[in-house]
Amino acid sequence: MYVVKRPESLRTQAIVQIRQAIVTGQLAPASMHSEQSIAADMSISRTPVREALLHLASEGLVEFVPQRGVRVTELNAEKLGDVFQVRTAIESYCAFVLAGRPSKNVLAALDVTLSRQEDIIDAADHLRWVEANMEFHTILVRSLENELMDKTLASLASHSMRIGYRMIARKERMRESLTEHRAIFEAIRRRDQDRARALAAEHLYVCTLLMNQMFSDLQGAARARPKRDDA
Repeated sequence: MYVVKRPESLRTQAIVQIRQAIVTGQLAPASMHSEQSIAADMSISRTPVREALLHLASEGLVEFVPQRGVRVTELNAEKLGDVFQVRTAIESYCAFVLAGRPSKNVLAALDVTLSRQEDIIDAADHLRWVEANMEFHTILVRSLENELMDKTLASLASHSMRIGYRMIARKERMRESLTEHRAIFEAIRRRDQDRARALAAEHLYVCTLLMNQMFSDLQGAARARPKRDDA
């Protein structure tokens, strides 16, 4: 029987492109937009754009404002801290379980992703980095074949990528993150369950610290700006 591969729908393409624009800050936090303007920029009709925006609203990336349009949600340190806490609970457990019974297929997939991350660092492609970074974590969680865990991580992925894009402005951080990923991989490969769990938790703890520092720096910069004299 022949299988015909259908091209991605306009809705799916719109979801991917709008999500990327939010992740990279092209659609800035708190900025307002209309379905019509986004559709015009993408050269498609409003229907798939509206469907895409409804999907992204369910992810918490945008919110509809009556009579005004759609607004990109702001980055919130407290909510993102909650995201990393949930991810730590899930991923450290997954690393622990996987290290107890490492699958050759999963190890191969993780290894391929790590090699891809190395190439991306050399190219300094930040968007591809956050995507490859999330791929590593997604493979780790999917290894347990727990649908609820998969769905939970998927619901947090966009928020993680959004802050991740801003946190890896330094090429050095991409390299540090890859080193942390490799350490987790080696612990799993060596069947060291306690070390795999500890390293996975530590990696996300470092991400949380960097995120908090980023928000602190932004707040400090905002306070340091001279106030406009409207008198």
